[in-house]
Amino acid sequence: MSAIPFNLDFCFDENLREVPLSKAEMMKGIEFLKKQIPIFQNDKNEVAKIYGLMGVYLRIVKELEESKKYLRLAIQTYESTSNDNSLFVNELRLAHTYQWQKDFYTSNQMFKKLMEEAEICDERRGILDFVYQHYAKNLFDQENYDLAISYFHKALNLRIQKGQKDLIESTEYAIHICKGKL
Repeated sequence: MSAIPFNLDFCFDENLREVPLSKAEMMKGIEFLKKQIPIFQNDKNEVAKIYGLMGVYLRIVKELEESKKYLRLAIQTYESTSNDNSLFVNELRLAHTYQWQKDFYTSNQMFKKLMEEAEICDERRGILDFVYQHYAKNLFDQENYDLAISYFHKALNLRIQKGQKDLIESTEYAIHICKGKL
């Protein structure tokens, strides 16, 4: 798939939510992605990747039902390709969308299942920091700040080991915001 010719950048607000730098550009990017699906119809992995990206960007622009729809399509498509890592990532994305809908019963169950899998499965260990980070945001939205901070610290420790500055800064920002709520 070619590069998306629209600005899909975002920042984090004081509620640790992604906010598009330009909602109009992000909406155009989503439409661009939708038009790519027929082009790649014979490549299930590429179509699933597009569905997953659409699900993420639809969540960011607060089209949560559409986000769930495309993330479920990504999951179904990856199930048919045996691409377990991408399947896992899209399950994480779907849990995040449930969180934004404040369906904490579902998001909590999904995050706990994903954490258990990531903690015991070597193939998922590389993204365990993302699982901890997103679960912490889920706890933050439920105003469980102490537990959220503990999971942000777990994510931070893993991210320090990875040495990825932008991820470290994101987690440090989340910890700062969370501590401000105590």
